[in-house]
Amino acid sequence: MNEPWFHPGWFGLLGSFVGILGALVGTLAGIFIPKGKAKKLVLGVNTFAFAVGFISLVVGIIAYFLGQPYGIWYGFGLCGLLCTFLFGMFFFVFRHEYRKAELRKSMSEDLTLGGNKNDQQN
Repeated sequence: MNEPWFHPGWFGLLGSFVGILGALVGTLAGIFIPKGKAKKLVLGVNTFAFAVGFISLVVGIIAYFLGQPYGIWYGFGLCGLLCTFLFGMFFFVFRHEYRKAELRKSMSEDLTLGGNKNDQQN
């Protein structure tokens, strides 16, 4: 077993960062997706969170094979596995919800008086 890269207690910072990032993604999604706005922002922050998780997973795997103690590779690996799975899955969920919001918007425009140009001509 090698000397640890750092004290395993520092994973509280990584966990706090990922938790705050998840709260940010959820808040942005809850505010903007029903309105169909800020698609690039929501999907961009979610993709950033996915990338952080994927990098953490890779670092955890590398730490395991380099013989780091359990507290090091498990912290990176668990955080990375959860983030990669959850933020990766939510990317497709958010994209689907944006499509539904766009469909609702186009359907409501068709129901309004000025929505359909063919109805105005008749």
